[in-house]
Amino acid sequence: MAHDPRLIKHEDVIEDLKSAIPDWIRNLKRPVTPCLAPAFGPLEGIRAVGTGQLIAQPYIGTKLAEFGAEMIHIERPGGDVFRFTAPQLTRGPRPHGCDEAEVTKNKLSMGLNLKHARGIELLMALWKISDVWMESSAPGTLERNGITNELALAVNPSLVIVRVSTYGQYGKEDYLGRPGYDAIAQAYGGMINLTGDPAGPPQRAKTYTGDYLTALTGWAATMMALWEVKKSGRGQVVDLAQYEAVAQTNGNTLPLYTGEGAVYGHTGNRPPGFQPYDTFKCSDGWVYIGALGGAIYNRVPKFLGLDPVEYSYDACSKDAAAVNSEKGRDLDRRLREYCAAHTALEVETELNAAQIGCARVFNTRDQYEDAHYAAREMTVPVLDRQSGVPIRVYGVVPKMSLTPGRIWRGAPSIGDDTTDILAHMLGLPEDAINNLYAAEVVHRTEPFTEPQVAAVNP
Repeated sequence: MAHDPRLIKHEDVIEDLKSAIPDWIRNLKRPVTPCLAPAFGPLEGIRAVGTGQLIAQPYIGTKLAEFGAEMIHIERPGGDVFRFTAPQLTRGPRPHGCDEAEVTKNKLSMGLNLKHARGIELLMALWKISDVWMESSAPGTLERNGITNELALAVNPSLVIVRVSTYGQYGKEDYLGRPGYDAIAQAYGGMINLTGDPAGPPQRAKTYTGDYLTALTGWAATMMALWEVKKSGRGQVVDLAQYEAVAQTNGNTLPLYTGEGAVYGHTGNRPPGFQPYDTFKCSDGWVYIGALGGAIYNRVPKFLGLDPVEYSYDACSKDAAAVNSEKGRDLDRRLREYCAAHTALEVETELNAAQIGCARVFNTRDQYEDAHYAAREMTVPVLDRQSGVPIRVYGVVPKMSLTPGRIWRGAPSIGDDTTDILAHMLGLPEDAINNLYAAEVVHRTEPFTEPQVAAVNP
């Protein structure tokens, strides 16, 4: 079976490229895996290399690393953009971006200059001993430097190549080279059109939602491609477009438009066609209440002491007309009055006791202090090795009964593991490693292995 020619444009040259591979790489033996990371989890034995930055591609690696894959994060000279982007950890000897502190947990960091010919050669060596290579440059960028899908598969025919970009590797030509970020993918992918209060402008979903959706899609795609390697031994290219990862979550909008001719806009927290499903203000905060479907909805008028026949599902929640009817508006008003007269905890407790879905709107402090978060180890203490600040990062998702994942260390310093990767994975002697540092092909920042300040919230 041939590769899709839009992704592997010159499959016929892969065999010819093998002759251009340096002998030391061709003869390189894969070291035991994991080599530098601890052994655990269902992905023990998988090694992945990532050369991208920001979140969409790196977080794919984070998920692999949570479950035991040995993840090597390649950093250009000076380090990733998010190393220096606000908000930052500033209490330690070196500032460090909080996004990077979260996304590079469990990873090895190698400082490598891919603009140097010897740097590309070292990347080829990493391809040879790895299962996955991930990158996130604009289409054509790596190819201009001689780094191609064909070369990667010549070095390692079983390599899974994951290429992350905003618009994809092929399509309408003038889209492919456009700059793109999380919010651009949200805009083009339709998410921003659906997000925000109708009284205001469309809004992006926060916490780089487009990036994280891309990464979660990419994690699944990577595992599918590895499964194909297990079956056939053949690697392939995964073309992961951020806007597509976003667009696939738009749910009913495309069937609605194509079947009924209607276009959704941003409707706020409240859906137009059923209730209650919205934020409600309490005396000391906010809750979200959800009662979707007739069986669950029927508990709401009963809870409020209303006649369930008079305030039935058909009368108040079946569709937009019911929601906006006199009875529908009255039910909403009474529920809001109840919430306003009680604390958020009281509302959450009482509605859940009545089997009506309700949760307080949590901030990070609430997550940190919550007993259920703690019971499920959803926040984990680590040392940020770049800043020296002890922090907490989010725990492993999902939980597994037989081969659980784990968080084994915080974010590495820039190039933290460069020397160990060169020596123990690639087998280079000390003088060769020293020469690579002297030529600025590789780089390393000494990590902090002990806290440099006390934790604010341990």
